[in-house]
Amino acid sequence: MNVSLRVLNNYVKVDDIEPIDLANKITSVGLEVEGLHSLAKGTKLVVGYVHECRPHCDSDHLNVCLVEVAPGIKQQIVCGAPNVAAKQKVIVALPGCDLGEGFVIKESKIRGEESNGMICSLGELGIDSRFLNDEQRAGIEILPTDAPIGQEALVYLGLEDTILDIGLTPNRSDCMALTALAYEVGAVLNRPVLIPTVSVGSTLESDVQVEIATDKCSFFGAKVVKGVVTKESPLWLKNTLIASGIKPINNIVDISNYVMLETGQPIHMYDYDKLVEKKFIVKTGYSQEKTLLDGLDYKIEENDVVVSVDDKIGCIAGVMGSDDTKIEDTTTNIVIEAATFDGASLRNTARRLNLLTDASQHYIKGAIDTAKSFYVLDRCASLLQELAQASEIYQTVASDYTPETKVIALQTSRVNGLLGTDITSEEVKDIFTSLCFEYTYSDDSFEVVVPTYRNDITMEADLIEEVARMYGYDNIPSSLPTMSMTQGNYTEIQSKENLIKNTLVDLGLHETLTYTLTSPTTVDDFNLFHAKENITLMSPLGEERSVCRKSLIPSLLQVINYNLSHANKDVGIFEISNSYSDNEIKSLAIACTGTYQSLPWQQMNQAFDFYVVKGLVDTLFKKLTIEESRYQLKRVEVDNPYFHPGRSGYIMMGKEIVGVVGQVHPSMQKNYGVKATYVAEVNLTTLLNLKTRALKFESIPMYPSVSRDLALVMDEDIASYDITRCIQKAGKRLVKDTTIFDVYVGEHIETGKKSVAVSMVFQDPTKTLDEATINATVEQILAALQKEYNAVLRA
Repeated sequence: MNVSLRVLNNYVKVDDIEPIDLANKITSVGLEVEGLHSLAKGTKLVVGYVHECRPHCDSDHLNVCLVEVAPGIKQQIVCGAPNVAAKQKVIVALPGCDLGEGFVIKESKIRGEESNGMICSLGELGIDSRFLNDEQRAGIEILPTDAPIGQEALVYLGLEDTILDIGLTPNRSDCMALTALAYEVGAVLNRPVLIPTVSVGSTLESDVQVEIATDKCSFFGAKVVKGVVTKESPLWLKNTLIASGIKPINNIVDISNYVMLETGQPIHMYDYDKLVEKKFIVKTGYSQEKTLLDGLDYKIEENDVVVSVDDKIGCIAGVMGSDDTKIEDTTTNIVIEAATFDGASLRNTARRLNLLTDASQHYIKGAIDTAKSFYVLDRCASLLQELAQASEIYQTVASDYTPETKVIALQTSRVNGLLGTDITSEEVKDIFTSLCFEYTYSDDSFEVVVPTYRNDITMEADLIEEVARMYGYDNIPSSLPTMSMTQGNYTEIQSKENLIKNTLVDLGLHETLTYTLTSPTTVDDFNLFHAKENITLMSPLGEERSVCRKSLIPSLLQVINYNLSHANKDVGIFEISNSYSDNEIKSLAIACTGTYQSLPWQQMNQAFDFYVVKGLVDTLFKKLTIEESRYQLKRVEVDNPYFHPGRSGYIMMGKEIVGVVGQVHPSMQKNYGVKATYVAEVNLTTLLNLKTRALKFESIPMYPSVSRDLALVMDEDIASYDITRCIQKAGKRLVKDTTIFDVYVGEHIETGKKSVAVSMVFQDPTKTLDEATINATVEQILAALQKEYNAVLRA
């Protein structure tokens, strides 16, 4: 928001303070000044009078002028402006004038003619061309005939001004009104604030009627003013609007914009003589095309709030008026509107129509002080009387409205208790007085009447905030709260996650971080843990990042594809992240392709395969103290579209799938542009919340171990993995390790059967095993294998 210090000075005295000092003081109370700049630039600028103007003898567009730059002092200046002429008052930049950006006026010769200065346009003084008319943009500025020769031009024009660029926070939309900002500045400087008084003598009864037929409007007021004359605004009014970033139009439009700047209340005006019934109805329900003030047609929908006149759309409430009732240059009688519309509804309309006007922003941000609406209408009528020769002013007609009085109780002890300060009641009184808050005080307690324009103050904490910022945040001591200290540690889940990450990194994998959002076309790929419902973004940046993923594997396959396309053929990666549908699940995913380990001097080259990835998962389970007896592998379905049916298995705990290990199905490898890739994904939400035994450390056994090998014949469809589980269960505490080292199918083996060779390690930590004990244990194992799987010793 741009604020002119020259205009602000009309409400509170600030012209005796350096702008930078004022900016710092305003910022200190929460209204951040983001920058400041001069309205116009230039030094050594004076009002001059052109005595003579003749064409340059060596140019078809230059003129040689004799200009009086001070009483009795004349200088020759060459000027190329098309509108320069004798007997004009103009702006003259004298030699040495600095117009900014290194542009300094010097004495010179232009095509043989001396030129001791420059006759300027407003654009050359830094005034934005948006605020100038065509004539001003095309040539120099022509001043009124009574402009005093030799006076500083910027002072005469009212352009010697500094503009503060204030970044208002959403809660301080009230400061969009200059009067509200003046109260803030007055409180900071401890100076009185002068609000213009209004006395228009409205004794004439109005024939206008108003009606509200929607709950999206809480107040509507109208005032008839007759006998106005449309003309150019005075210089002070135009400069005020320019300094605030608004283009001057004419005195009628400029007055409405000025009142909005001053009070924060948008004003709309109708041509009284174009109205037939003289009745305004605020309502919804229109669905039609309508031409508005900018001459363009807009589609009005049924939920849009409109001000209806003569059963037609007279105005899109708070946004823009209709072309049917606009003020013309010939308009003499007008109706002034001041209303309070629902900001949320108005925002939807303004955004849909792409008409986020200055007026609509005041409604959207809640900058309206409805209690001052009658004052606003009278203020506007008063200015029309002063600047537009209004001859008749009628009484205001408005809907029923009773201003709400907000009274908030506050105790000084409560202020100090919340802020940790020792502020006295007298200091709190001074702060409320400086803010122009009415209050009563008794026994350490305040009853504060909140001004109607302060929509941001609704409770005790808001008043304490007012005390804090006016007291000065820098004056509030920094102190730690008194509380018991706790040691900062990872939670059990966090510790387990770190253990998983460190283990996989130690085993040679790299951690990745991929997008949680994915494409609807791949969101169901490799999904094991979620239902079919997708979590879809309401406003995605693109379709490829529009839904939340249900599996981490597709993201890792994309990473592998990226590495392969950049000639990195050996990739082992993992990620721990969340996946989403109707629930949120934390998962670990692993994806590997290419070579796992390579030792050329030992002629060893181990590629990633099913057993490597399964070994990674088994190692993690051991680190997490999840015993092998608690889970088992189950082969995936033959028709599974995502995993290779012969090289993949589900990790089962009871009947629940908690993970998967295996090779990506060849068709999916093709879809994702990868070679043979082995993956795993486990449900950490389930696994990390399992109750497990604490990790125990044992001393190295003192007694030797004994190995025995068995060759077993069994049905070919029995999983070798199940055989090892059965051996360990039957061998109880004596079997320390079981390893399958050969599987044979062929000659001397019955059709449908296979031979599995198993190596077992026996050890007793308390004594040396004898042959009888070992043989007895082997017999128990063979009996269990025959009972469970009909497996027998190979002959």
